[in-house]
Amino acid sequence: MPEEFVLIKFGGSLITDKANICVPNFKNIEKLCFMVSEIIELGKKIIIVHGAGSYGHIKAEKWNLNSGIDYDNQINQLNAVQIVRDDMEELNKIIISELNKNSIDAITYKPHENGLGLGTEYKFSTFFDKILDLKKVPVTYGDVVNTNCEKKFGILSGDDICEILSKKYKISHVIFAIAGADGIIDNPNLPNGGNIIKEYKLGGDVITKNVSNDVTGGMELKIKRASNCLSSQTRVSIINGESPNMIINAILGKEFLGTELIL
Repeated sequence: MPEEFVLIKFGGSLITDKANICVPNFKNIEKLCFMVSEIIELGKKIIIVHGAGSYGHIKAEKWNLNSGIDYDNQINQLNAVQIVRDDMEELNKIIISELNKNSIDAITYKPHENGLGLGTEYKFSTFFDKILDLKKVPVTYGDVVNTNCEKKFGILSGDDICEILSKKYKISHVIFAIAGADGIIDNPNLPNGGNIIKEYKLGGDVITKNVSNDVTGGMELKIKRASNCLSSQTRVSIINGESPNMIINAILGKEFLGTELIL
């Protein structure tokens, strides 16, 4: 019988200072990796996906990498593609190092090296299966990936990856760990900043706020991908990653502050 996994997405805004290029948030990374070690001690199998934050979005937006190849500016674009890939590998190394400090044997799956395609059409290589077969913790991330269509390349969001993995493997629970809010907010434009939606029903109305330096769709895409994960018979929660104890409570079925998606 296939093993069940808990998939945790570390949001880019949670693990970096998204306003400044390539600045990690070490405090949050340390807390999240320690939390993962606690979850593993509880007997859970973990898959980690992380976002790009300031290691990807700012440069990707500057060079319009999400739109694919611009033949009038391809030399600069292709240089930017490599720079963003290198930056993402550097962020990933920080996370892997912190996981190792917590005695977690993690192996990275680099999307641009191992697979092909954009969005939820991205195809994982068998290397991801090999990581699982080795009983290691797979760590993958949003990346600039190649495609066999006319765009040549584009952005694969960590949120896209979560949906793909929820359909490909036996995922019991997908948790989107975000920053700046305790879950989905009904209307962040209200004077009080809006109110948390404790239970978000699939297809429900919600007002999302545009975020600067985000090339993957922000909270709107996150809700869409989270909803699609739920449709795959996977439990889905959106929780403030700055409160790791709430993530543990959610996994254990205890009361937590955050948003639970429901059908």
